[in-house]
Order: sequence, then structure tokens, then C-alpha cells
Amino acid sequence: MSSHHSLLSDRWARFLYRCSLFLLIFFTCGFVIVTPADMISQALRNEQIYNIIIIAAMYFTVGLTALILYLNRLYNVRVALSDIPKRYVPSEHDFPKRCANTIEGELIRCRMIQESLQPSDNVSHPGLPPPHSEFDFPQVPYIEVLIESAKLLEIKASSLHPVLRRKSCMSLKEYALYLRRYVNFDEVLGGRFINAYEEARYSGRPITEEKFKDMMRMFTLLLRSIELPDKVSEPSLGFVDTARSWEV
Repeated sequence: MSSHHSLLSDRWARFLYRCSLFLLIFFTCGFVIVTPADMISQALRNEQIYNIIIIAAMYFTVGLTALILYLNRLYNVRVALSDIPKRYVPSEHDFPKRCANTIEGELIRCRMIQESLQPSDNVSHPGLPPPHSEFDFPQVPYIEVLIESAKLLEIKASSLHPVLRRKSCMSLKEYALYLRRYVNFDEVLGGRFINAYEEARYSGRPITEEKFKDMMRMFTLLLRSIELPDKVSEPSLGFVDTARSWEV
């Protein structure tokens, strides 16, 4: 109902606009024609042919000038519209100097407002990195980063052999126990990291920045420790058979 009412209102507004424009043009033409018509009529009665020629030449010149200005304006508008969007970034030379100065002043004002809205110091809240964090993931919750780090353990292990992939039914602690049986794995560091990981993920309490940094240091060292045993350069047949039998 509201859309139908809005459509009728728009049509009524366009109708009034066109009528008013037509009446304005009509009366303007009438007032413009009255004066030269009266002057030409008087010149004819007085047989002043030269006056008729002068009046006709003047009005012809004014009409021709108006037509040229109108066509020039129409051409410039169409050229400007066809140039949107521009194929390059406009510079200050593409605008009048006064316009360019206004734009530059507004940009400076916006920059000052943005800087004034920034926190005065590096505020840190549990669960989120501070605004000016040293990490490459600003405003990303710590828990999401920790969940992705657990996936990186699987990626590192499975790069050694496909059978080391983590099963969907395995918890991170079960997966760590599985890896210890076949690859070099720092048990003490792994145990500390997994305990901290489970506490951060399932305790319901957001971790602090210092706790997160400590976990990331442990995770980096743990990731480096995952390697195949020194005795073999690749998984042996016994290793593969044992792993596959465990999978079954």
C-alpha cells in the first residue's frame, strides 16, 4: 500500500513539475516576443525599414548565442557523465584551485578526527589483541588463532606422511599421543601447550595477551620439534603397516 501511494506521489510531482515548466516557458516567450513585435509594428507604421532590420539582427544574434551556449552545456554534461568512473585517480590539477583546497582541507580535518578517536594508550583486553598489536591479525580473537594453530600441527605432521593425518574423532590430546608413537615430539612442551589450549578453549574465560604470547612461543617450538626419527629418512614399511592397522 505504501509503495503504491509513493508511486502516485511521484507521478503527481512529475506532472506538477512539467506543467509549471511549460507555463514558465510559455509566459517567458510571450513577454520576450511582445516587445520586439510592438517595435516592429511601430517601425512598419512609420516606414522605418532599417529599425526592423536592426531589431531582427539583434534578436537573431541573441537567439543564436543562447542556442550555442545551450548546446555547449549539453555537450559538456554528457562528456563528464561518460567519463565516470575515471580511468585514473584524479589529482588536484583536475579541479579548480579553490575546489582542490577545499578537498584537501576536508581530508586534513577527517584525518585529525580519526586520530583524536584513537585510544590514548595501547589498551589490552583479554581475548583480543590491542589496537596496535605486534601480531599480523589485528582484532582477531585469540581463541580463533589457537584453533588454527592446532590445524597447523596436523599440516606439519601430515607433510611427513599422509597416515599422520588427524581423525575427526580425535581430540588434540589424543592426536598428540598418536604422534608421539611415530615421530619426534617434545612431550613436555606438547603437554604444556595442550593443557593451556584446552583451558583457553573450554574454560569459558578469555586469555590475556601475555598468556597468548607464551602459548605462541610454545607452539612455535613444538612445531619445530615434529620430525621423523633420525634412524630413517622416510617412514618404513613397518611404520606404515602399524599406522594403517591403527586406522582400521
